[in-house]
Amino acid sequence: MTNLVHREPSPWQERNPWLTLLSFLITVGLATFEHWSAEDLAWSFWLAGLVLGLVYLGVYQVAQGDRETLLAYPFFWLFFYFLFAGFLDLTFSWTAWMVEGGDMPGLFAGAPVAIARAVRERWWFLITSGFTLLPTYVLDARTVNFTDWGKPMIGKDLLRMVALVFLLVPMAMFEVGIFALYAVLLVYFFPWSVLRYATGRLWRFIRRQ
Repeated sequence: MTNLVHREPSPWQERNPWLTLLSFLITVGLATFEHWSAEDLAWSFWLAGLVLGLVYLGVYQVAQGDRETLLAYPFFWLFFYFLFAGFLDLTFSWTAWMVEGGDMPGLFAGAPVAIARAVRERWWFLITSGFTLLPTYVLDARTVNFTDWGKPMIGKDLLRMVALVFLLVPMAMFEVGIFALYAVLLVYFFPWSVLRYATGRLWRFIRRQ
């Protein structure tokens, strides 16, 4: 689980730590301004994971010249996210039914609306997520040794995204406060490399005195 929480910065992030920090601050600021709930955040992570996962697989296959699995990996990723959407829809529908009563909606009854809302109102979350993750897969693709990864389906960043969605489900069921959601955003988005960068600069300054 530690590997899913701690992320080593990419070369791009090490060269541009403050831009990554800005991405984090924008995400937290907009989530606060729009009064996000855990369900909002879960579906936004779902959308970002779907899109960024497909981009990741595309970069991986191009870097490897892998034509044999050109459609296989994206198909399995889409199939997994289809099942993932069903899980989220069932969980949130059951939670709403327990609170509000009435008839239990059918499977996938609320998923299209939730996904459409995420696309329409949370598109910027996809941008900030991509700004945080895609440099690892796109801007540094020429230097990353993909063969060392053993042909992974998804990277650790995307695994962390999926893990955090599962964490958000009980948070939504128990209607946790906004500060708990801040903790999730902090774990996922905060560029810890910025702290190492600032600490290193401070230490070099002290040594010169």
